[in-house]
Amino acid sequence: MKKIIILLLSLCGLSVMAQEKYESFQYGDKFGVVEINTLNEFIEPTYSGRNSYFDPITLINGSEYTFIDRVSGKAETYITTNQELRFNGNYYKHFYKYDKSIFIPRDAKIKISFNKKYREAIGNGSDLIVKYDGLFEVFSKPNFKTPKVKDIKAKKVYQDFVFRKRTQKEEYLTIFYGNDAIYVYDKNYKLLKEYPSDTEYDSRMFDVISGEFTKVEKDGDLSNYAVAPSYFTEKFKDGYTILTSNEFQKPFQIKGNYRNHIIYGKTDWIIITNKETDKRYSFRIDFEKKRFLLPKKYQEILELKFIE
Repeated sequence: MKKIIILLLSLCGLSVMAQEKYESFQYGDKFGVVEINTLNEFIEPTYSGRNSYFDPITLINGSEYTFIDRVSGKAETYITTNQELRFNGNYYKHFYKYDKSIFIPRDAKIKISFNKKYREAIGNGSDLIVKYDGLFEVFSKPNFKTPKVKDIKAKKVYQDFVFRKRTQKEEYLTIFYGNDAIYVYDKNYKLLKEYPSDTEYDSRMFDVISGEFTKVEKDGDLSNYAVAPSYFTEKFKDGYTILTSNEFQKPFQIKGNYRNHIIYGKTDWIIITNKETDKRYSFRIDFEKKRFLLPKKYQEILELKFIE
């Protein structure tokens, strides 16, 4: 049974790959889109960046993110706020479209949209806190249509475990402060206490509420550093750089002297930089069919080919 399940999952994965018609590429520091079957250029390289986090092809020009469907080629453009957050049990990026807030998850399928343009957004894993016209609103999972709490006049938000003297326990609280008052809410957004204070400082805020709530001090966090993996080996010979995938063991060459970089977790992608011109190129490689998902005209210019 276990082998059958694994086989079915593999076939599903191959089916999804077979449906994909478009892929991104980088040529001369700009990004475009190639048609996979024909290797013709679908979108010329005019974008300045690419975001590899999202499932759709995601190309960037300034604050504009353009999502391109890998099957239909349909494109949609949004303005980024550079806010990343986790709520509704998922990770989202906050965008604007038509002066309204839209939260887009990694697969970009089920977007959460609002009729307001929120300037600030905070997630706590399940719930969403947003700010509009100087007032905070709280949306509690799974209802992101009607705010559970609204019109909270504050400038700052503190969310964490706080020791509560009444219960003698650490409780997860949300504290709004920085305007006319300090509002302390429990994990279900029930108002526990309100204190008159206009302080905007974390330490002073805790001084004001110290009769009932005290900050939980935490030990310093030691970061773990990992050595970046290597997916390709490179060798320069007779004017060409020979690159070999450590996983697929199928070498290919490109004219010029290059160094390679990786996209973490993607062993079928390569980023290469010409050591003389500092020009950068990146593309996906179909090792099974020995194809570079880069428009043919650029492959010819770069003299890019597999070594038989």
